[in-house]
Amino acid sequence: MFHIVLREGITGGFVGPTVKQVVEIHGDDEGATIVHANLKPSSKTDYTTQQGQLSTNEVQTLVNTLVPELGQLPIEEPIGSEDIYGFDTSISFLSGDFKWQNGGPEGCTRNASSVQASPEQKQTFQKLVQTLTRLGQQNAIQSQD
Repeated sequence: MFHIVLREGITGGFVGPTVKQVVEIHGDDEGATIVHANLKPSSKTDYTTQQGQLSTNEVQTLVNTLVPELGQLPIEEPIGSEDIYGFDTSISFLSGDFKWQNGGPEGCTRNASSVQASPEQKQTFQKLVQTLTRLGQQNAIQSQD
């Protein structure tokens, strides 16, 4: 079993962050469910939500890409202190034997992190964000409201 969440909108100031987009993938080796939610224009709390499935092959490709690449990327220290990648986006990957999350559970507080990402690491992170966003856009079908 694994759970992957991409959140766009993790930096805030005096007011907490506004999440603009979420891609959530939950599954196992047999396949996965994917939910893609986008903040509706002129709203801070209302989302357009789509849901779909990923095949076994798509899941294996995704996991085999994410685990080694995320495993090489730093996370901010302390957790939730700073958006060290600069994309206002977090990725959380949780499975039995692998856990990785940047941006803290409640977003970033704009405090300084003692760990910083290199330009190459930022580029790798951006590629992973694009992969997850594309999966959400391609595999989720708009639900009837």
